[in-house]
Amino acid sequence: MMGLCYCWSLATLRIFFLIAVVRMNFQAALLVTLVGIVASAPISDKLGIMNKDTIVQAHILINKILKDIPTTHAAWINNKSLTLGDSTTRLQLEFLRQSMIPSAPVLQNISSISSVETCLAHIVKGLQLHLNLLNEISKELTQTDQVNELKAEIKELRSLIKKLQKQQSQTPEHDLAKHLTNKYMTQVAAHLTLQQLQDFSCDVLRSILSIRRMTSNMSMAEIPNTVQLCINTAGL
Repeated sequence: MMGLCYCWSLATLRIFFLIAVVRMNFQAALLVTLVGIVASAPISDKLGIMNKDTIVQAHILINKILKDIPTTHAAWINNKSLTLGDSTTRLQLEFLRQSMIPSAPVLQNISSISSVETCLAHIVKGLQLHLNLLNEISKELTQTDQVNELKAEIKELRSLIKKLQKQQSQTPEHDLAKHLTNKYMTQVAAHLTLQQLQDFSCDVLRSILSIRRMTSNMSMAEIPNTVQLCINTAGL
């Protein structure tokens, strides 16, 4: 009789154990399934958490920056050999650019949520780099309304992009001051900085447009005229 009770108890324990294992496996499987669903969700769904108004404001600001770079160049630089967007000038000054001006971060194509975050970090880093360069040059060249307005727009755009970031960007460094030995070299530095800022701003515009299309289904017809400015700048 005791043997039967023992066997019955042992069988009962096994049944409860199997039920517990099945429940645990089901919960684990459910967790894996949910993770898989989130991971495979379209990037547009994940970007839905971003502040769309902030993206629109950033879009407006990068348009203003692109339009104000040529007027800033004209107000700050009076040397006719330093032509903004001229391919010959680019080639002639390429060696000086490499030695004087730190390169802007490269903005890769956006294909995942992680690439969006990387892109945002690079945008902030690039904006801060050019702002630092302009501040350094401003110590040697006359402050103009156009320069101050451009720097204010860069600061505002940097602050907006930071709102979309989950991680902090590193502060870029430069040693431009040692190259500003005379007025001509300072104007060259100003020209190279504005030229690189224009190129970088075109990349930023493309990235902002890409993010905006993902978050608001923006149509190609809504793309602003500043894209044409970038095409003209690239000589396409």
